[in-house]
Amino acid sequence: MGLSGGPLVRPSDLDAWRARRLLCRLGRDLRERGWRADPRTFEFPPMLRVRAPELASVGETVTAVRHVDGWWFRTSGGRNIAHATDTASAAGTIDALLRPWLDAIERQR
Repeated sequence: MGLSGGPLVRPSDLDAWRARRLLCRLGRDLRERGWRADPRTFEFPPMLRVRAPELASVGETVTAVRHVDGWWFRTSGGRNIAHATDTASAAGTIDALLRPWLDAIERQR
């Protein structure tokens, strides 16, 4: 269970295709914000590896999961961050999760 309040739905082959498509859309929004977004679409489940361009150790892995109330983007920690129809919100949340790490590293330089 996550922010959506509903259980996961058993995945199908069509779900893997849809997850890849949603993650690619999210990747475009993240690239516009200055992040590297590398889809790993041939893995199961498909995922999107998000990293800071200048510091690859700062990043997050995102998946798209289907719940009974629709698709959600989920962090590697299992947190549902945004409905998959709202890639801008998901990108903003990921940016907000990772930005403090970059800021802390910059302060130490």
